[in-house]
Amino acid sequence: MKLTLFILTATLVAWPAALLAAGEEKPAKPNLVFLLADDLRPDCLGMLGHPIVKTPNIDALLARGFVFRNAYVLGANVGAVCTPSRTMIMTGRSYFKSGIEKKFIASPTIPTLAQTMKASGYASIRSGKFGNNPSDLDVVFDQHLDGKNAKGNADNIVKFVQDNAGQKPLFLYMASHEPHDPQEATDQFYAMYKPENMTMPVNFLPYQPFDNGEMMVRDEKTLPFPRTKDSVAGKLARYYASTSYWDAQVGRIIAALKKAGQFENTFFVVAGDNGLSLGEHGLLGKQNLYEFGGMHVPLIFAGPGIKKGETQALAYLYEVYPTLCELAGLPVPDGMDAKSLAPVIKGQQPKIRDCLFTAYRECQRSIRDDRWKLIRYPLIDKTQLFDLQMDPHEMNDLSAEARQAGKIAELMALLKTEMARYGDTAPLTVEHPKPAEWKPAAVTGKSKQTRDKAQ
Repeated sequence: MKLTLFILTATLVAWPAALLAAGEEKPAKPNLVFLLADDLRPDCLGMLGHPIVKTPNIDALLARGFVFRNAYVLGANVGAVCTPSRTMIMTGRSYFKSGIEKKFIASPTIPTLAQTMKASGYASIRSGKFGNNPSDLDVVFDQHLDGKNAKGNADNIVKFVQDNAGQKPLFLYMASHEPHDPQEATDQFYAMYKPENMTMPVNFLPYQPFDNGEMMVRDEKTLPFPRTKDSVAGKLARYYASTSYWDAQVGRIIAALKKAGQFENTFFVVAGDNGLSLGEHGLLGKQNLYEFGGMHVPLIFAGPGIKKGETQALAYLYEVYPTLCELAGLPVPDGMDAKSLAPVIKGQQPKIRDCLFTAYRECQRSIRDDRWKLIRYPLIDKTQLFDLQMDPHEMNDLSAEARQAGKIAELMALLKTEMARYGDTAPLTVEHPKPAEWKPAAVTGKSKQTRDKAQ
């Protein structure tokens, strides 16, 4: 499914109350709002050109925003990709350095995002899902709550705005449950999407034909094998309904800021904590490194002085931390792995890196540049090579072509360099690789297949 480009020529964002003429009083520190959805795919907003999903509130909010089309989670060492992802957001450090699973290894010299906001005088709230968040980091927020669903989280944040607006600058972090399965919504939103109207991914498969090292993780068991178009259509319908439900609750937060007179002096970030496969390559989870898989996420910034536009520049999700600091005029702590994206947003630089590395547990590693992408599966001694300019949905693996041997060698060397940069010591080859081939029959009678509400 080719994305329709919605955001066109750059024009200056009109946030009048925040843009003052020369000689006028300096405005108050801007508010910061971070809207983080759970398992949000990189194209799944109306303003990103998605042909089915309806997200009118976020579309209106971000119509003047700046889009990073190639933003990624660096990786994960657990099946719950959201846990290291949210930890990296809070720390600005790679998960190789900041802890394993849910145990966070604190840096003695680098404050967390919440600590930086507190030290800068912000009144802060995090309302969102507990259980996949680095709780020892999030308790630093003035309020740290789980609203159980999008409505509950919006309730918490709206009340916080009503109680605190105008007294201090606000840092509002909505760490949503949605659209993670079981794709919660109300009947109003489920009624908007009928399975029979869903469009299958162009790279849909009944199952992936090789073992990526995580074929029977929880996400992959939410539908039976082999995948069918009917079962995937049901999951897609629920996923879009949950996304629209989340969008409606975001609309309430926007309305609260407007009513409090705070909207025009506010920077917004909208992102997903990780991506998700929904039928692509026969997969259903975020435990893979495909473009429509676990690491590719939406990332959009909007606010005072940000010009409408988009970029293909490579970016990591955890770069939200230093970027928000720079946009708000706050000091950026030294020592982070993350880099500020503000120079790209402001048009000062076309990009901040030439390549981007992603990882999943010990079984998958990837490297990409502006055109080429290599995925390495060390446990089965398999390599894939894709030309993303010609093949954005990764349907044509070029690794077997003799003429690509040089490109594979080049990217493998680059992968090793980037792994070392981020502290990744996993091997790219193993002494006794397992057979690569995989079929659903391999798990028949051994693993209980479950059906979620998508059917």
